[in-house]
Amino acid sequence: MSDNGRGGSSGRRREMRDLALDAARARVLDRGWAAVRMGEIAAAVGTSRQTLHAEFGTKDELGQALILRETADFFEAVSARLDSHPSTDVGEVVASAAELALTMVSVNPLLQAVLGGNDEDHGLLPLVTSRGEPLVVHGIELFGAWLRRKGPDLEPRVAEVVVESTVRLLISHAVSPLHDVPRASADLAMLVRLAAAS
Repeated sequence: MSDNGRGGSSGRRREMRDLALDAARARVLDRGWAAVRMGEIAAAVGTSRQTLHAEFGTKDELGQALILRETADFFEAVSARLDSHPSTDVGEVVASAAELALTMVSVNPLLQAVLGGNDEDHGLLPLVTSRGEPLVVHGIELFGAWLRRKGPDLEPRVAEVVVESTVRLLISHAVSPLHDVPRASADLAMLVRLAAAS
């Protein structure tokens, strides 16, 4: 009985968390991150502000949770593309995965709101850039695991540098694109091919 009680409590907590993230997402798309208030989010999901703070912490931590949830499908799709691509050319596989990733970012309304907000509304942008460690770490883990399984037999330190550089460049292309998606994807593929050939 006590296990069921804990399970019910855990389920309610997950539901409240999802509803809060849904409400925050809707407000970002409607009015921008600067207009999001913890009290409004709490009221929208029928809980107290104190409970919301206990679950997420600060408003920035709520934003971090929102971005991590928004990018979960993104990481899953990129991982699937890396694993299912038929080519044995590591550069070709990386180009394909990078193109998918950059295209997904370009059509995601929340990520576009984060990356293209007005000057007063870049509160979420640092959670992708200067304070985007969770995203970077997740990307490094994902790409690093794939490279160890499928990629060339690189010296560990070289592999570490290639993986981190590729992930950081991908994020940089998403945040501040200087080239179109095919060119950016080809550049990332070139970086990996050069490392593989060294």
